[in-house]
Amino acid sequence: MKRINARQCGVLIVMCIFANKILLLPSLMFEKTSADSIFVLITLFLLDLAILPIFIKLKELYPDKKFYDILKEKLGIIITKIIYFALLFFFFFKCLLVFSITYVYFKQQIYQDEFIFMALIAFLPVINHAVLSGVRAFSRTIEMFFGIVIAGFIVCLVISLFTPISSPYFFVTSGKDFFLSLYDHIFAFGDFIILFLIMDKIELKKEQTKQLFLYSIFGIVLVVILFYLFYAKYQITAFMHNNALADLLVFSVQFNAIGRLDIIAMLTIMFITLFQMEIFNYAFCDCFVNIFPLLNKNYSIVVFDIVFCISYYVFIGKYETMVTSTLFWLPYLAIIINYVLPIIVLVIIGIVRRKIEKKDKNIN
Repeated sequence: MKRINARQCGVLIVMCIFANKILLLPSLMFEKTSADSIFVLITLFLLDLAILPIFIKLKELYPDKKFYDILKEKLGIIITKIIYFALLFFFFFKCLLVFSITYVYFKQQIYQDEFIFMALIAFLPVINHAVLSGVRAFSRTIEMFFGIVIAGFIVCLVISLFTPISSPYFFVTSGKDFFLSLYDHIFAFGDFIILFLIMDKIELKKEQTKQLFLYSIFGIVLVVILFYLFYAKYQITAFMHNNALADLLVFSVQFNAIGRLDIIAMLTIMFITLFQMEIFNYAFCDCFVNIFPLLNKNYSIVVFDIVFCISYYVFIGKYETMVTSTLFWLPYLAIIINYVLPIIVLVIIGIVRRKIEKKDKNIN
């Protein structure tokens, strides 16, 4: 079986960390918790980061086994399929949210008009091909462009330093609003859940686990810096600016004789969005194939494309509807996937380790 290495796994983690956090989220969080949203962000990241050791322990116990098979063995096929249905919806709406936010950004910045048909033609064949090629193929592609994407991201952050900024105002939010904000924006997180679905495709030696933490912390630090600079630039009007990474370049799009620099943000956002949709589409199709083993990957891609288009046109055609969904009913799904599922895995790890220790004692 072709597997991905620790570096490629780390690259996938960083792309997931960026998902749904670098455009709209800073503006949404500011409405309730102002600049204290940075502390909300850090808290949610720490909760996410706690999932990584759970994954590593599970990987050590089952280095070659699929996550689906582990759950089926320990929980039974019915509960396992219920969990995978929840994962399927989770990653589908992740992908849909990424597309919706980026689509509105490009519509505002470039086309100034609806271009949904063109966008679907541009995105769907690429992410479908990534699923057919497999996780190793598209992870190597992401690895190849990773340096360019990170360079573009950092350039956007650096350029913002040449615009008027000042330290944002902190500690102005009540405890109630802080915890409500934690709940409202929980769906934008769960960045390490994808690792469980592809655990059998990851080649991870014990000494390489440190790389996963380094990549994770690197991605988190970049997002935190983005939030800080965004709130430093828009201390009062942050809620009006829905494209954080791109809006950092406002008032600095002309730089000497170089011309417009906002193209850097556009290209960076385009690559990040494409890679994120590949990851989430792959996760959806993996869940689909495990739920319906008689149907292969081709069927899962067709189902994804049809449901994606129908959902966008019929249910989520309005941008406000998608955003509202992430704040009201999608957090329920996120709680199950982001926290309940890792706790279940942690219990499984504890039971298995206890059995191993008991067996070792009996042998001795």
